[in-house]
Amino acid sequence: MFVAQRSPEARFMGGAWVFPGGAVDPSDAERAAQVRSSEATLGPWRAAAVRELVEEIGIWLTTEGARVDPIPPGDDVFTTAARSGTIFDGDGLAYFANWITPAALPVRFDTRFFATEVAAGTDPIIDGHELVDACWITPRAAIAHDEEGNWLVAFPTRKTLEFLSQFESPGAVQDAVASLSVVPPIEPRIAVDRDSVQILLPGEAGFEAAGPSQEDPDLLARMLEIARSGGVVPPELRRA
Repeated sequence: MFVAQRSPEARFMGGAWVFPGGAVDPSDAERAAQVRSSEATLGPWRAAAVRELVEEIGIWLTTEGARVDPIPPGDDVFTTAARSGTIFDGDGLAYFANWITPAALPVRFDTRFFATEVAAGTDPIIDGHELVDACWITPRAAIAHDEEGNWLVAFPTRKTLEFLSQFESPGAVQDAVASLSVVPPIEPRIAVDRDSVQILLPGEAGFEAAGPSQEDPDLLARMLEIARSGGVVPPELRRA
């Protein structure tokens, strides 16, 4: 598994360890034709995923296999691909998770997670600006870094690591993901107690009870006051 560290200067979760990724650009829907995929409904997300792989770590996931190359100066991913006749392999991206930011937060994301497998020995390139460090690591080892306080890891990333840690090989991950007939959206809720804040998942104790408070206009103020007073607040919520 490949993960990278965001720049400490990043606006959100600076210094966190993440999977390569980024936002869907308006042009990604137009460029989806350059991404060969049997799943048309996810065209813009697959286009964004293959583009971000190149931009962030230099991996070109193509129909002829994966390769590592930098983008020529002044060029963009899809223009470079068109010039060389490269077709991206959208089917090489297995869609397995959809995380949505809790409704109580002012800035929200609707994020798709994809998995792909590349050859052993692949050495990605990081730019040293958006991403400042990176490594190949097992999910269990990444979880240990988080638990020991060595790494900053956001809640959805941590839950994804826990999911991936069930499998003994990349092939087993791909098989499990390929068997998913539906990928339901996961929208956590925020529960605020007197001196702590929790992120709750559907089915967990307190999730249903937290529903009405997601519309409470004072919820964010209470959460930030707990953070200022030294209470327990997940790191991604401290600057919400």
